[in-house]
Amino acid sequence: MAFYQVLIAVEQEPNKLRQVFEDLDESELKPKLVIPYKKGTSLICGNEVIPVSQIRKIHIVRTTHRNEVEREDLHSKSVREIDRLNRESSGVVFISPGFGYDPVDILEAGEDVTRKFITGHPGAAAGLPPLARFAGNPWLVTVVGGLVVAYLIWKFGWNK
Repeated sequence: MAFYQVLIAVEQEPNKLRQVFEDLDESELKPKLVIPYKKGTSLICGNEVIPVSQIRKIHIVRTTHRNEVEREDLHSKSVREIDRLNRESSGVVFISPGFGYDPVDILEAGEDVTRKFITGHPGAAAGLPPLARFAGNPWLVTVVGGLVVAYLIWKFGWNK
């Protein structure tokens, strides 16, 4: 089973990613993120409401295990790598807690599948209002345009 983790950066902090959803399955991802994003409405993340118009970056990461398990695995691997480097180095010692503590580290643990779900800008599916779609209908434009030309010819007598 796949799990989806969602990270966003908002207008107020465009370079700071934060996790807003974790461990969603695909049937939860669509109503919680994809549909509101495409309609241009707001995301409801716990007790926070985030207007999609404020989103500056978005990442949807697919993992094979839950967020906590993936990050623990990432942390274990990074600690082993630091230990290996410290054993093999001649005098240089790396002191680091490793990766996996920060929720943003999930980007390293899974596959970024954002393009599979997000294909346009926020509100792209909302489209034009019905009146604007009606007024832009090519048949309507042709008929109304023809009537306007006929009226002008009749009014100014251009047919004489």
